[in-house]
This record gives sequence, structure tokens and C-alpha cells, in this order.
Amino acid sequence: MTVVVAGATGALGSRICDGLRARGVDARPLVRPEADLTRPETLPDLVAGAECVVCTATSFPRDASPGAVERVDRDGTIALVGAAEAAGVRRFVFVSFKPVARDFPLQRAKRAVEERLEQSQLDAVVLRPGKFMDIWFSPLVGFDVEARHATIFGDGTAPVTWIAAADVAELAAGAALGELSGTIELGGPEALSQRDVVRIYEEATGGPWTLDEVPAEELERQIADGPDDLTRSLAAVSLECHLGSVTETRQTPIRLTTVGEFARG
Repeated sequence: MTVVVAGATGALGSRICDGLRARGVDARPLVRPEADLTRPETLPDLVAGAECVVCTATSFPRDASPGAVERVDRDGTIALVGAAEAAGVRRFVFVSFKPVARDFPLQRAKRAVEERLEQSQLDAVVLRPGKFMDIWFSPLVGFDVEARHATIFGDGTAPVTWIAAADVAELAAGAALGELSGTIELGGPEALSQRDVVRIYEEATGGPWTLDEVPAEELERQIADGPDDLTRSLAAVSLECHLGSVTETRQTPIRLTTVGEFARG
């Protein structure tokens, strides 16, 4: 069996490739420049002969270049869906996130891809994980274990469900092999506020942390007036941390990693 993985060089995609290969599956990575989501003409050869495509590719949260979200997350992924359908691929696994009330560029792109999958002849599996621990508990968003310093978005008291990328990768690999179907909400094993998470890390690191706080009003301003799609999208998902984001996860075939286990790791 051959599974194409778009986004294979990222933290999530690389883990999916590892999980597939551990199951004896040929994981075929989408690697530039041979194949590129922004160059649809390069995609047919990539997907030819594959039985499934897994897509984790995204410009978020690193690419601030103009039009990156539309170019990669929307148009590029939709082109990949079309190429898979034309090549006779049976299954398509897409990593998205659950709809939120606030409109922002990344959400529009994800919903557009989901709509395209609904219209396709593919057996589509849409995974909607909650907040990735690997991103939110990292220096990328001001959470620095070495410095014992965290950025809190809003007041930091609302519950949020967090999930480890390794768990999502394991579930995505299983979905590629038909172990999951439909649209699946993956919130995480527990609902904890940002301040709860800091307390867990204080215990794990053996000392107090310093905090910076970004007011909700500032996040609202960035959503409305941010200079690019990345800024507006990051502000929107950060505001969701302030407002709270709890997803009840149905029973999964694996035990999900807790925040405490992730922190101690």
C-alpha cells in the first residue's frame, strides 16, 4: 500500500510517515521542488498509484508571506484533492480544526477544503484536533521552558482541550488504513486553562514561571487590523484560548497523552 503524505517535512507529517512505515506501508512524502502544492501540474505524478493521501500541509504558523494561506492551505490543498480524485485514489485524510465563531483567513481555507472533499468521490476522513501542545507549549507562541516564561492570551482562565501531535499522527496513520472514518473531533484528554498548564509546568520544572499577558482587546485589534493573514489567524486562535475551547473526544483507539505527561517529557 502506498500513502502520499503532504506536509511530510513538518512535525506532524514526519510522525505520520514514521507511523505508516512502522505498519509496513510505503509512505511517499510530498517534497519540493519535485512536487509542490502551489504548482498543481506537479501533483498527478506524486499521487499516481497511491491508495490514500494524507494532508497536513499548512503555511501556519510560520509563513507570513502575502497570500500564503490562500496559496497553500486553500488552493494548494484543493488542487491536491482534485489530483487524488483524478488519479483514482480511494481515501483522503485531511487535518483541519473545528469551526469557531470568529472568521479568519486560516479558518476560511480549512472550510473550503472540507467543502471540496464533501463534493468529491473520495472516502474522506477529516481530523479536527484541538490545540497542539507541541505548538502552544513552545517558544513559537512565547512559551519557553528553558526560560520558565509563558505568554498568556487573554485572562488565561478558560478551559481548553490540548492534544499531542504524536497522538494525532498515530490516529492519522490509522485513518489512512481505514481505521477511522468521517469527521472526527479530537479535543484531547482533559480541559485545562492556560494558567493550569503553567502550574503543571512549574511543577515539572521545579520552579516558578514569569508571565506576560496579551489582553483580549489587543487580540481583537490584531484580528481586525493585522498586517497579514498569519497575524490575523494567530490572533484569532489565541483569542480562542482566552474564550475557551473544549471538544469532547469520542473514544479513540489509543490513550491520549495528558499535559502532565507531555510536560515531564
